[in-house]
Amino acid sequence: MKSDDIRVAIDIGTTKICTMIARIKDKNTYEVINITTMDCDGMNKGLVVDEQLVSECLTKSFENISKEVGININKAFLGVSGAHLESKNHSTNISRPSGMTSITQDDIDEALKIASKIDLNNDRKLLHAIPRSYTLDGLHGIVNPLGMHTAELHVETHIISGSLSSISNIQNCLKKSKVKVAGIVAEPLASAEAVLSPTEKDEGCVVVDIGGGTTDIAVFDNGNIIHSKVLPIGGNLFTSDISIALDLDFNTSENLKINYGNIGPDQNNATDEIKIKPRKMDEEIQITRRELGQILKERAAELIRMISISLDEPDLVDANIGKFIFTGGGSKLNGFMNVAKYILQNNVRLAEPRGLSGITNTQKDPTLSTVAGIMLWGIKNKEVSSHANLFNENINQQERENSSALSKFMKKIRS
Repeated sequence: MKSDDIRVAIDIGTTKICTMIARIKDKNTYEVINITTMDCDGMNKGLVVDEQLVSECLTKSFENISKEVGININKAFLGVSGAHLESKNHSTNISRPSGMTSITQDDIDEALKIASKIDLNNDRKLLHAIPRSYTLDGLHGIVNPLGMHTAELHVETHIISGSLSSISNIQNCLKKSKVKVAGIVAEPLASAEAVLSPTEKDEGCVVVDIGGGTTDIAVFDNGNIIHSKVLPIGGNLFTSDISIALDLDFNTSENLKINYGNIGPDQNNATDEIKIKPRKMDEEIQITRRELGQILKERAAELIRMISISLDEPDLVDANIGKFIFTGGGSKLNGFMNVAKYILQNNVRLAEPRGLSGITNTQKDPTLSTVAGIMLWGIKNKEVSSHANLFNENINQQERENSSALSKFMKKIRS
């Protein structure tokens, strides 16, 4: 493995930190060589609430994966989420020479540069200006205008921005861990990058990534993103409901959800009993799987309805939505897809990350879609220099620096 082939992606979630190391095999092939997931403290609903705690968790994550792979990480692609992310579709008129002229690649590059220079409040940071289509002399929906002739040119872009302070806070956490940010991607965009096929983008779909503290949403139609949003709710609500309803601590409630939670209609073992010990009781009691499932089902239905309501936007009135693609840990709840299909009255699919080789069968999990998407987006859109050095390269570099310093010192003595 060459050090100039290494890329690092980091997903700092409300409940976990996921770090991925990949190697660039060739221009279109990327191989995952390691993934680590560990608990995260100091985050709430995608926002940093304690920089010190988050940076300590990041440092531990980087140290663990560095030892396993044999590298020193110095840069990483970073995903950001949270309700502070906002999106809008924007149309920009591009000045053209008088008369009918052919569009060159320079024209397209200049158009995208101009479209990116939009007015934002001082507390906002532009993350993405994604070209959706072009309009040539009133003809809409042109995907690639290269070589076409026109007197007037407009570019339609999807703009995603975030709170400057929120983004700075999460960047500071990496800085404290001595890792630079190689690129930032909005996580709704990253999740879509990892799970969607070109056909799904063309036909129209909604990607819903249910994490621990947030739900990321991205809508595609005619091959382009047309809407993105983050809801400040996630799978932690399932666990909190169990904790409150049954008077259990959070970890016990989480284990109940994972091991016994089922909200589907086909519960053959619905009457099976589960022993629990509420905090305010001296003895264990028993509940059935059906009773546990009812607690979870009510929250799941509420979450799905909130997702549906969030799509009541002017930009989506004419959108063709043929499918909902769910991913993220919250969507893995048994029976969730059944409830989603019933409430949304649409096709649904539970998605795993795709597009990266080297991911084992056990790692092909919806919980890894975001970090996989961050990696894919970074490789395709950002700089090509390595994010890490091999340990032996660091040693050799230190030896060269020491040798150089000694040589300079000896020359000074002789002079």
